[in-house]
Amino acid sequence: MSDKIKQEVNKIEIPEELSESSKKGVMKAKSERVKSNNKWSYLIAAVVIASLTFTFLSPSNVHEIIPGEPNIETVSQSNTFDTSNPRKLLGFSDNVFVGKVVEQVGTKSLNDFPETQFKVEILANIKGNLNGSVTVNQQGGHEWNKVVVFEGDKLLDEGQTYLFATKHLESENWHTLVPVHGDIPIDDNQEKMKLIEKYTNAYEHEIPFEFGKGSETDTGK
Repeated sequence: MSDKIKQEVNKIEIPEELSESSKKGVMKAKSERVKSNNKWSYLIAAVVIASLTFTFLSPSNVHEIIPGEPNIETVSQSNTFDTSNPRKLLGFSDNVFVGKVVEQVGTKSLNDFPETQFKVEILANIKGNLNGSVTVNQQGGHEWNKVVVFEGDKLLDEGQTYLFATKHLESENWHTLVPVHGDIPIDDNQEKMKLIEKYTNAYEHEIPFEFGKGSETDTGK
């Protein structure tokens, strides 16, 4: 790799908001990209996503092919909070709701990573008050002859019902879902009612996320 590219990679700054583990992930990605002869724009996009799109995300490695599935490519990430914890997930999200995916409506991306937009019919609100249908944005999508996904979180299926946890992006008027734990498939009404009860209770005891500090405040047990 040329000295010029090495110099450009070294210019990439790690946002202060990232946790120590996240910083190590970005540093590792920078090191791996310098050793590679592939283009390094993915690294820049990863840092942008970490610092702007979801401040709790940062890459632990850059684009790893899933064995046995040559047409699917995953981006692994580390989080500054446990997204599997419903109380923390509710505290971070602007909206949490049950919705049915109607159709894919776009593939607009705000950075070098593919993003896909879906029309979703609102079935029940847990946090927020959405009505009718909304646009849900998912990080990941088709790129040339492959599908890029985040943490193995496959693209939404048309006709499938999910529990969604999202952040609202006013400039695009869409709701970007939290990868993996922000799109839980629901197969029947009994499962739907159990999830609504579980996440409604989590909302009543949510743990707010404080941007810029890389941590959350526990407001109660």
